[in-house]
Amino acid sequence: MPSSNLKSIAESGKASEDSPLDVPTLFFVEASLLFLFSLTMVVNSIGQSGQGCNYWFAGSNLCGGISLVVLSSFPPSDWFYRVVVANLLLFIELCLLNKAIAEFVERGRHLWLGLIGLSVVVTVITFYLVRHHASPERVTDLITVIAVATATCSAVLLFRYPTPGPKIPTFVMGTLFSLYIGNNLLRSFTGYAPLRFYHIWLDRTIIAGLSFGFLWMTAARLRNSLEQLAGTDALTGALNRRAIERETERVFHHSRERNHSISALMLDIDCFKQINDSYGHYAGDLALCAVADCLRQTMRTGDLIARLGGDEFLVIMPNTDAPLAELAAARIRAHLAKLHITCDTCDFGVQASIGITSIDGGSLSLEDLVKLGDRALYAAKATSRRHQMVALPQLVR
Repeated sequence: MPSSNLKSIAESGKASEDSPLDVPTLFFVEASLLFLFSLTMVVNSIGQSGQGCNYWFAGSNLCGGISLVVLSSFPPSDWFYRVVVANLLLFIELCLLNKAIAEFVERGRHLWLGLIGLSVVVTVITFYLVRHHASPERVTDLITVIAVATATCSAVLLFRYPTPGPKIPTFVMGTLFSLYIGNNLLRSFTGYAPLRFYHIWLDRTIIAGLSFGFLWMTAARLRNSLEQLAGTDALTGALNRRAIERETERVFHHSRERNHSISALMLDIDCFKQINDSYGHYAGDLALCAVADCLRQTMRTGDLIARLGGDEFLVIMPNTDAPLAELAAARIRAHLAKLHITCDTCDFGVQASIGITSIDGGSLSLEDLVKLGDRALYAAKATSRRHQMVALPQLVR
């Protein structure tokens, strides 16, 4: 990138003598690609929320494209535009790219400001060196420092804070940044002479690859978000029936392989119809959300929480036997006992009946587990409100 542009162009286009394609043509081609990527990012993000990282990346490509046009348009003797202005724009390209990555992983969002400041300082020093006829190698090494430092920050963000969904494209992006860093360091230590055009070509190809990689990352995250949205109850944020069926297939398969116990809790809110009739459906919605929050706070990370419909919830607990499931149900009831919901002019509490079932080795299906939980739940309601009951696998018919 910046370090790859300077020396070959400064030497009156000598790079073109080593290649059938001259460097200015290469820069014009890539500038066109960067402008196209920038437009694609903007068009793809219009009307969508949470797409700020795409706009930052589009700005990065725009700066990179303009800098390449400047580098390839002005004569080799015009050091001010070719070295100072163009490389400042290239520095800004890297900084905006870092900002886009930071927005994507939701970490280090202010780091790019420090990188911008460092870029300005290096640009001033570069201008001073050029005015005093410093050697191109010295100027290039200085530019390499900022290019490598900025790319290293982006690579660290990607490798250290990978997002839950798009792991493969995030890893590919981090790898491309690592290759870019390695290419610049190799060029600094070994020099350009025989391979300067090919170094530039590799450098620019990596930058173009970053544009494809970022599109891949954002598309993968969008797909992951849509899958989560399709499997989530819109009101409570719990899994819906379709999602719990899909997830329990994985849990049952894992339990059969390791002969682990699986327990389930069937829960519904006591007097839920009375809450709706007395306080309104908005109060009922608040009660449902409160119960879902209670389950998220009391259950373990690997437990599956779903709303089956109405006021009925299901919790699947992998690697859990009946005594542990009973303790979990007791925690839920204790948490609900402390819960008070305020809604306009009313203030009410929420309690629930809980049916518990447990199987060994995942020998039953989700449907069987739900049947057992329903029987235990009905038994709890018939005995007394706010009780919990356990159903045994033998009860399934």
